[in-house]
Amino acid sequence: MQDGQLERAQPGVYRIAALRRTWHQDVMARVLWAGGGAVASHRTAAALWRFDGFDRGPAEVSVPLVRQGGRGVHRFARLSSADATIVEGIPVTTPARTVIDLAGMVSEARVEAALESALRAGLTSVGQVHRRLDGPGGRGRRGRGALRELLAQRQPGAPTDSLLETLFVQALRNAGLPEPARQHQVFAGDRLIARLDLAYPERRLFIELDGWAAHGGQEAFVADRRRQNHLVAMGWQPLRFTWDDVTSGLPAAVDVVRAALAA
Repeated sequence: MQDGQLERAQPGVYRIAALRRTWHQDVMARVLWAGGGAVASHRTAAALWRFDGFDRGPAEVSVPLVRQGGRGVHRFARLSSADATIVEGIPVTTPARTVIDLAGMVSEARVEAALESALRAGLTSVGQVHRRLDGPGGRGRRGRGALRELLAQRQPGAPTDSLLETLFVQALRNAGLPEPARQHQVFAGDRLIARLDLAYPERRLFIELDGWAAHGGQEAFVADRRRQNHLVAMGWQPLRFTWDDVTSGLPAAVDVVRAALAA
């Protein structure tokens, strides 16, 4: 229905027709249509939080259990104030709750990518995810066991620095290779020499994942080569892989790491 000034965005929800339609408008309209207590959730929440691997798509919302469900509508028995917040003006599940919700509907690999990007951005912590899993909103949810296993097998320390690194860690794990340390710091005395994407410190082996935007510019390129030379002089062995290596030639890249570890 359109009257020249307003047009219907959802049943009972209208938008100004002259304004350019956006995905954020569509999400907010869906939340308003769902009624009091509704929040953007699941894959929509992941897109709002800009988690790795989650693009804008049809709006998904969560509503109280007494409310009617439907396509893209998830129902919850209880959503505490610790599980909901506002981002870009839209009521949404918190990053920790979003990761928990995702565990019940997408693959473990995608959940891990979401978790690592949330940790990288400082949006949540492993401890917070554990606490929400043990809270009212986490107990009894689908995917809870798989998420617990993912958290248990995760190496302590910094998150991966990119989706590329997450994908490579997953590939090494799936191949039965040891889990590398992430963002490993190398010191010479008290001076930080390098922060390595992935590393096996006991073998003095490190892996650098070079995306298209990495090491851009002459100054960064030169500094990166000097850093690598310094590490080699300290006894470290470098392995470097590109986005194409990971997305198109992954088995070969994993075999290189396997051979280096066995050497």
